[in-house]
Amino acid sequence: MEGGSGIVLSRLIALWCGLVVTTSGLPATAADTNRGLLWEVRSPQTTVYLLGTIHVGEASLYPLPESIEAAYEASSVLALEADLTTQDALSSASAGAMYEPPDNLEKHVPPALMHELGDILSTYGLPADFARAMKPQMLAMALTMFEIGKVGLDASLGIDLHLARRAHRDGKRIVELESVDAQMRMLASMPEEAQVAMLESTVDGIRSGTLVKDMVALIGAWKDGDAEKLDRLAMHDLDTMPPAAAQSLRQSLYDERNRAMATKIAALLAGKAVVLVAVGAGHMTGDEGLVALLTARGYSVRRL
Repeated sequence: MEGGSGIVLSRLIALWCGLVVTTSGLPATAADTNRGLLWEVRSPQTTVYLLGTIHVGEASLYPLPESIEAAYEASSVLALEADLTTQDALSSASAGAMYEPPDNLEKHVPPALMHELGDILSTYGLPADFARAMKPQMLAMALTMFEIGKVGLDASLGIDLHLARRAHRDGKRIVELESVDAQMRMLASMPEEAQVAMLESTVDGIRSGTLVKDMVALIGAWKDGDAEKLDRLAMHDLDTMPPAAAQSLRQSLYDERNRAMATKIAALLAGKAVVLVAVGAGHMTGDEGLVALLTARGYSVRRL
């Protein structure tokens, strides 16, 4: 991921959101030109809407496009990767973020990377001890949040969180396709090479300025409804990493999880409730994305 973070980091930011999310109300800014990423999946029993989301946002994303608003209103169930508004989510995310003393980051990353981290942290007014306590993938998320905050991007304005807060308020049933605990265990199980590569790519993106550029491009592609561009962003990030680390991340963050989520969505399609499935946009696209997987299972899938 050298030179950018794109969807790989945005997917992971979903976990970090649980630590920093606010309970702010709905943004007031209109967004009439937004299209978003929405598909309709039909079975003989019901309809499931697939919404590709982004996990950080800005006020210009809201109100959501009319097609997404209609899908939300038509659905009695909201299915998310994880409900980040619960205390359990906060506890799970916090528990997986830090090393147990005397272990620390310095024992797991090259000295040159620790030096670069010290320089970057100083620009945020943070001590080096902030980095030493955190695991590589969690530190990558924290640094990303600090960096994108400079241009006004905010985890509390992510679409997943917006929908989760709204569903709780409206009394809709919320289903978790995964959980924060499962996601944290998945991250912890990745080879250390992949975890360190993630942190290195984040540092590269901050140094070059492309981390913010890529995240802004991600939001722009979502507004335009440009699924192909979103897919290119995701694959570019992986294609520029060391092959072994890229393969590990691709399997852990996308392919394995997509197959598991497709099975759970198929179970929802066997029921009678109309469901809005809202998961990260990177899960929707590509040959191993949810759209392709559900189409291969024989469901009628169309873009809205």
